[in-house]
Amino acid sequence: MEPIQSTERFSLKKMVIQEIKNYIIENELSSGDKLPAERRLTEMFQVSRSVVREALSYLENTGVITTTQGKGAYLNESNIDTLLDSFFFLWQINGGKIEDIMSLRIMFESSAIEEIVKQVDMEEMETIQTLLIESKTAHTMEEYRKFDMLFHKQLLKATKNPLFIQMTNMINSYFFETEYIQLSPEEYQQVIREHQSIIEAIQNKDPELAKKLLNNHIKRAKL
Repeated sequence: MEPIQSTERFSLKKMVIQEIKNYIIENELSSGDKLPAERRLTEMFQVSRSVVREALSYLENTGVITTTQGKGAYLNESNIDTLLDSFFFLWQINGGKIEDIMSLRIMFESSAIEEIVKQVDMEEMETIQTLLIESKTAHTMEEYRKFDMLFHKQLLKATKNPLFIQMTNMINSYFFETEYIQLSPEEYQQVIREHQSIIEAIQNKDPELAKKLLNNHIKRAKL
């Protein structure tokens, strides 16, 4: 028998990856459920254990499963942070501009306003109001960025859409972690006032005003 070529091995790995995904769907597995052992997977797909291990390694690296030695592989909760982090890293090293993330933030956060206004959750609004009070105690640039980011994350949490929250959190984190934002104490106080105006518009169920205030607020970010 001739040795398996690298291209054939790659195709086998891809096939096993897809078959494992199909198994998860067909058997309606959810987070915390255990996958069959490596030996069982080799029997199911008629491939070598090394190919199965490569497939499992790929699924672990992309955040689908967690493998523990001696215990096996378990399905993770849905989390797109790993994928988005890789995407933004590649985007950044290939000439991505901070202005592009700003535009993305505007599109995502503006689209969230309608949903937030529709279901105004008073408990969420109270949490944001408490955050706004705490944000007035900030004194350093690091604290300015932290409270500014926390406001936007808490606001978007009010959509109650887990996938949307994960995506926007990663976008916001990348925007703030680049440390492009520079604010004087006076400018930071203006940021707090703008945050307050956005929340008041939402509580008054005025999505158009809230979106206008939000867009202007993000566009005024000092880069």
